[in-house]
Amino acid sequence: MKKSIQQILFDEVLPRVQKPGQYAGGERNIIVKDHASVDLKVALAFPDTYAIGMSHLGLRILYQLINDREDACAERVFAPWIDMEDELRRRELPLVTLETFTPLDRFDVIGFSMQYELGFTNLLNMLEMSRIPVLTADRGINDPVILGGGSITLAMEPVAPFFDAILVGDAEDVIHKALDIIKAWRRSGRPRAELHRDLCAIPGMYVPSHYEVDYHPDGTIAEIRNLAPAPSSIPKTTVWDLENATFPVRPVIPNVEVIHDRINIEIMRGCPNQCRFCQAVQHYRPLKMRTIETVLALAEQSYRETGYDEISLTSLSTADYPGIVDLLTAISDRFRSRRVNVSLPSLRVGPELKRLPGLTSTVRKSGLTMAPEVATDRLREVIRKPIKNADLMAGCAAAFEAGYRLVKFYFLIGAPTEREEDLRGIVDLAHAASVLRQQMSGRRAQVNCSISSHIPKPHTPFQWEAMDTREELRAKQRFLRSYNRSGHIQLKFHDVDVSYLEAVFSRGDRRLAGTLLAARAAGLRMDAWSECFDIRRWEEIFAASGVDPDWYALRRRATDEILPWDMIGLKIPTAHLVKEHGRAHAAA
Repeated sequence: MKKSIQQILFDEVLPRVQKPGQYAGGERNIIVKDHASVDLKVALAFPDTYAIGMSHLGLRILYQLINDREDACAERVFAPWIDMEDELRRRELPLVTLETFTPLDRFDVIGFSMQYELGFTNLLNMLEMSRIPVLTADRGINDPVILGGGSITLAMEPVAPFFDAILVGDAEDVIHKALDIIKAWRRSGRPRAELHRDLCAIPGMYVPSHYEVDYHPDGTIAEIRNLAPAPSSIPKTTVWDLENATFPVRPVIPNVEVIHDRINIEIMRGCPNQCRFCQAVQHYRPLKMRTIETVLALAEQSYRETGYDEISLTSLSTADYPGIVDLLTAISDRFRSRRVNVSLPSLRVGPELKRLPGLTSTVRKSGLTMAPEVATDRLREVIRKPIKNADLMAGCAAAFEAGYRLVKFYFLIGAPTEREEDLRGIVDLAHAASVLRQQMSGRRAQVNCSISSHIPKPHTPFQWEAMDTREELRAKQRFLRSYNRSGHIQLKFHDVDVSYLEAVFSRGDRRLAGTLLAARAAGLRMDAWSECFDIRRWEEIFAASGVDPDWYALRRRATDEILPWDMIGLKIPTAHLVKEHGRAHAAA
């Protein structure tokens, strides 16, 4: 008798790979439906490892939303690690889902959650391993519909030719409209082009095949033409009522340790601040929030269904949640006797910061994370992050008084108008925090600084800026290392080459699709992982493709230039971004 794919996996493959539990399925709280009982089979694909994808709240929300439909099922699939991919390819086995071990090409819809540009090659690899045509133009009526969503959908032109449609913004409301249209199309037997026409009618649905781009001889865009019935500007979708939005209180509990192995409660979506470098602010605006009562109820239900010993209160800026002090007091009081820790993401520096460490008595005292981003008042005005060092030091003092021994700061380098004094300020600020604990308790604090490189992201006031060259960024890193003379301050830098490649694809256009296909043909994938990232091979591929990556990553744009993502319409008009761009330079 011929073995099923599941039998082959368990008998022959999983004993030969690392962390086999991530491919075994059968986790607690999974939802398994009989495919014969549903009209629409959806595979939720995450183009990174199980440990990353299972930590993603958006995937959990979609899993529940779709499975709540009687006519549909949702199953999960993640990018296999190198050893697993090798075993599958050697046996000519396709990618399968964790719920039913069904090959992806048997699903009606595959929805990719796109969170990072360095996952683009994983997207192509997963389609290839699933025996699904990579290009939308090559797919027929029987191939799955490939949808995209996630936090980078405001600018995904390099992968646009691979998607039937891309959902821009919040997915909760729009996904049902899309699935209804796909379900009707499946029954009709009409050509795939008719599906694309129907999807254009959904606000927030970007159908790349209905947009054509013309270029000037110098490579800049001459025109982006929308083909009827696609709109000239695609509005971003928004969940206006977060209070009553679906929340997965019964999430799937992973078989193996993942990045965020805890309960994650989204207390707020959006951010009240308008930092000029931040793309996430544009993606998740306007600001929505849940009441304290709802957060407590969701935390209680999630705890009963999972048994996790940690609750994280998440948002882009948790410290700015109105009533954060009352919320922390209430949730700490409720869960303290059950020995459940309450954790906070990186905190914005502000007057309330000094009150938070003492309130979170159930938080592990290993460290507190804050995000000053830059260290001088002048540069704070430029990036529009008007925080004060006094508030930062007050927050550190409160943390040390509450028992913390370590603080972590997030900084970025390469922001527009940056000077040497701004770089010195990073180390000086960290030194001041370390010495503060010495003044309070006799021993210096350990201060860990995570320092990333600024990328001028689409839909921000800095989208027209030039990015620092790799040589300039490395010089700044060397300066910071030499300026830091303290053993109590650790500087950890983001890889400059990784930031550079991210800039190429986040600022790129759909002509880069060919480069991605060439990279995939050369075997590149898992580019976000240091074990796999190889900038030299990327440089060779760019050269062979006739692409100048500097033109995409480093070039300064004119404010009247047509940009690849201009068909994505946000609530903030371009004129406002131009004005903010001017104000940034005026503040310098």
